[in-house]
Amino acid sequence: MDLPEGLTLLTGKNGHGKSNLLEALYMLAMARSARASIERELINHNSAPTSEQELTYAKVSANTHNGELSNKIEIHYRCLFSENKDGFATQKYIRINGSPKRSSDLIGTLNAVLFTVDDLDIVFGNPTVRRRYLDILISQIDKHYLEALKRYQEANRHRNHLLRSIREGVSSQDELQFWDDQLAQHGCEIVKTRMKVVDRLSGLLKPFHMQLDTAKESLQLLYRPTIPGEEETLTSSSILLALEKCRAKDIAQGSTSVGPQRDDMSILINQNDASRYASRGQARTAVLALKLAESTYLKERRGSEPLLLL
Repeated sequence: MDLPEGLTLLTGKNGHGKSNLLEALYMLAMARSARASIERELINHNSAPTSEQELTYAKVSANTHNGELSNKIEIHYRCLFSENKDGFATQKYIRINGSPKRSSDLIGTLNAVLFTVDDLDIVFGNPTVRRRYLDILISQIDKHYLEALKRYQEANRHRNHLLRSIREGVSSQDELQFWDDQLAQHGCEIVKTRMKVVDRLSGLLKPFHMQLDTAKESLQLLYRPTIPGEEETLTSSSILLALEKCRAKDIAQGSTSVGPQRDDMSILINQNDASRYASRGQARTAVLALKLAESTYLKERRGSEPLLLL
């Protein structure tokens, strides 16, 4: 299928593959499905292997053109027979211009913004949904952020395991310092970047919301860190201090209670928290304005229009 520049309108009956095409395009940008929580769900179950000799294969690929830059992106799935409860396991391979790549290498090669009905969870869902939204957006334009995020998540897993070990009397609190230093270093970069992006998105979405909203309500985004401070004043030392203050609490509950993994982004309509007071119509308008702002922001940072998948 050759998709021309500009607007492409897909029409068809239910079940004819319109959403599948959007999902495939999003996968080529983000190396993951926006709908399937586990990758084996992407394989047709009727074609799953039933013996060790069988192999089921799937592939999504595209030739992309951005000015003078062209890339061939391929994502291959191999479905192998397995003795686990599903009967098969899925392996994923990514290639860019024929060379094997990691998922993190693919992100940012093709930029995409996807809007689906599930995106109302950005308003009504828990903070995890909003953090994931920010992480996906920023990772497309900032490889340093993506690397800091991966290192932070790894350090947080180790620290949480150590907290539980200390609670059980197996380990010493002195062992926490190394992981606290890691969380402070990478967490500072994550939070400061998120603050900057949320502030820019909040400014960009206002004209879009004015065009979409007949009631002319105000719309604003605010980043809510668990560690108090502004972008200019937040430091690794302030994160270390917060971790030390919460150490007894963290040991008791066996998990880290402050940091970017606990932060949130508030969406305010007329200064009211949309997650509590917005109607579904208000939420849909707010999220659509946010997605259009996201598209504009990606163009600002990358110099070209992203795929806008509606």
